[in-house]
Parts: sequence; structure tokens; C-alpha cells
Amino acid sequence: MTYDSRCSDLAEAFLQDHPHLWTDKRVAGLANIIQQAIEDYIKDEDANYEPPDPPGFEAGFADNH
Repeated sequence: MTYDSRCSDLAEAFLQDHPHLWTDKRVAGLANIIQQAIEDYIKDEDANYEPPDPPGFEAGFADNH
């Protein structure tokens, strides 16, 4: 899996506090996990997205009388 470079930056930032875990393989692994979490979040939010009602549209009825 590929990941955005910002996911790698974030993985590096967190692993800096744990030098015993700092390896290229672990940075890449954590970056992949971060990328997947972001993609899953966006997919779920997109699936549940409901656009807001347009102005003047209350409870399903337009007030145009």
C-alpha cells in the first residue's frame, strides 16, 4: 500500500519518542496504518453524508406561498 508523505511524517514524529522502535520498516508500517485509518474515516463519512437542506426548505416543504 502507498501512503501520503504526511502520514510518514506523522509516523516519524510519533516514533521519535520511541527510538528502540525507529526503523524504516516500522515507520512505513505505521504510515500505512495512519493512511488506512484516514481512508476508512473518509469512506464512512461519505457513505453517511446527507447534504443540508437549502435555505427556505423547512421540514421537507419549501415556503414559497
